[in-house]
Amino acid sequence: MTPRARDWLPALLALGLGALGAVDATAADFALKAPPAPLPAGFSWTGFYAGVHAGYGTGDGNAARVDPAALLAMFPGVNNLTSTASAPFTLGADQSGWLGGLQAGYNWQSGHLVAGVEADVSAAGIGGRASGSYAFRPVFLVGDFDNYTGTVTVTQDIDYLGTLRGRLGYASHNWLFYATGGLAWAHVKASLDSSHVRLTNNFPIPGFPGALDGHAAASGYNVGYAVGGGGEWAFAPHWSLKAEYLYLNLGRQLTLSIPAASLAASDIELHTFRIGLNRQFAP
Repeated sequence: MTPRARDWLPALLALGLGALGAVDATAADFALKAPPAPLPAGFSWTGFYAGVHAGYGTGDGNAARVDPAALLAMFPGVNNLTSTASAPFTLGADQSGWLGGLQAGYNWQSGHLVAGVEADVSAAGIGGRASGSYAFRPVFLVGDFDNYTGTVTVTQDIDYLGTLRGRLGYASHNWLFYATGGLAWAHVKASLDSSHVRLTNNFPIPGFPGALDGHAAASGYNVGYAVGGGGEWAFAPHWSLKAEYLYLNLGRQLTLSIPAASLAASDIELHTFRIGLNRQFAP
């Protein structure tokens, strides 16, 4: 979870709640004094709406391929036949965390059929981190050798995301069930780091093990698509609650590489679960 995203979430939610409350201050006062008025028999979903949401996201992060034997080539005069290294392995950073923000959209209703469009933006603390260790032993032609251990760490974080989607659903009075899909975007950050420790000092080489260490990082906006569905319940005139699932495919992050490790570009996928509060406005 990034400090920047964590700082923005309360502001986004406060802004959304404040705006909704200001628009409907009269309705809020009434709710404090008496039970909500019953929904009219001809309740319609047609019109603009805006609201706030919060939820949780989880998914697979990019995986780093680690090959400790590749470090042996960095030693001058090494004997590849007698040197040893841990077997190659894959290091994946599964990601998970919170999200919260604002949404707004418009619905058209004809009979039981409801079509609409919605946009949302969220601050997020969705991320993952994984580390793996290995050992290797370069043996030189003169017979001397050193032992080394290394650690590789891969991280991936999403601190902002949003969607622009169409919605198509079935309404029955104050209930609406819908499918949704469209554009998705996110700000993604990834890093790859390695550090090494020399355990013996039989054959000193200036600059080692620091020359084995590595760092690479990339960040940027990824664009992909979102599909999902949900349900919405109008519990009072102009107010509704919704629960929604969205699958987001956010495209590919840049490839990263350091000595003995590489993070290949692969699709970033998220499963998000959200609950929201909407304020409807008559057309």
